[in-house]
Amino acid sequence: MINRPASGAALVLCAAGCDPVLNVAGSFFPAWMVSMLLGVGLTVAARYVFSVAGLEPHLGPTTLIYTSLGLFLTVVAWLVLYRA
Repeated sequence: MINRPASGAALVLCAAGCDPVLNVAGSFFPAWMVSMLLGVGLTVAARYVFSVAGLEPHLGPTTLIYTSLGLFLTVVAWLVLYRA
């Protein structure tokens, strides 16, 4: 019988070494940080577009909407940039 928490922890520890690393101005950054910054920046830009277009009052709970949009744009940025 397999211990699920232990096997999950082993999977996370093994997969952590597969993260691409980028050289930015002589420093090495994990690629997920670049994707996250891009996702947050695109979310801020989308919020500006929504407010200028007058759509922001009709979106619903803004905390949930912008958090979900930020996560979605981060994942899309990861897929577009590091799909290889």
